[in-house]
Amino acid sequence: MSNSSLKLIACLTMLIDHIGAILYPDISFLRMIGRLSFPIFAFLIVEGFHHTQNIKKYSIRLAIFALVSEVPYDLAFRGNVLDFYRQNIFFTLFLGLMCLWLYKRYKTNNQVVGLLAVCIIGIISVLLKTDYSIYGIGMIFAFDFFRDRRILACGAASVVNFMMGSGIQGLAILAMPIIFAYNGKKGINLKYLFYGFYPVHLIILYILRMIWY
Repeated sequence: MSNSSLKLIACLTMLIDHIGAILYPDISFLRMIGRLSFPIFAFLIVEGFHHTQNIKKYSIRLAIFALVSEVPYDLAFRGNVLDFYRQNIFFTLFLGLMCLWLYKRYKTNNQVVGLLAVCIIGIISVLLKTDYSIYGIGMIFAFDFFRDRRILACGAASVVNFMMGSGIQGLAILAMPIIFAYNGKKGINLKYLFYGFYPVHLIILYILRMIWY
C-alpha cells in the first residue's frame, strides 16, 4: 500500500470512530473500527519525518493545525468552544515529531540524552492531556526506533498499544497488517487531506449532533 492509501484508510476509520463517539455512542462496533486509525497516523508521522525536506515547516504545519483544530475538537467532544479536558490528536502528532527530531539530534553523541528527550516529550504529552498522551508518543517512537525492521516496529507499537489497558483499544493491532503492507511509495498527492479533513469533519459532526439531538 502507498502512503496515500494508508492516509485514506486512517481518515476513513477515524471518521467512523468519531461518528460512533459523537453521534452513536451506544454502537461500540464503530469505535472498534476506529481503533485502527491512530497506529496508521503514528506510522505516517515517522515516514513524514524521514522524507520531509524541511522539518521546520513540517512541525509548524502540525502546530498550526493543532491550534486550528482545538475549537472543533472541543465542540464535537465536549460541547464547549474551549475545554482543556483533552487536546486534539494534532498536538500528539506534533509532540511525536519533536520527539523524533530531538532523539535524532542527540542520540549520536549520547544515546541516554536522546532517550531522556523522548521521556520529557512523553511527560509533556501527559501534562497537556493530548489524545493518546504518552502512549501515542511511545507508538510513534516505536515505529521510528525499529523502522528498518517492520515486524519489530509493528510488534513494539502493539505492545505500547496494549499498555493503554482499554478493552477495545487492543483492536488497534489490526492496523499492523495494513502498516506492514506499506510499499514505500507516495501514491497520489494527499498532502493536506488530513490537515483539512480533521477540523472540518469534527465541525460537521458537531452540527449534525446539534440538529439531531
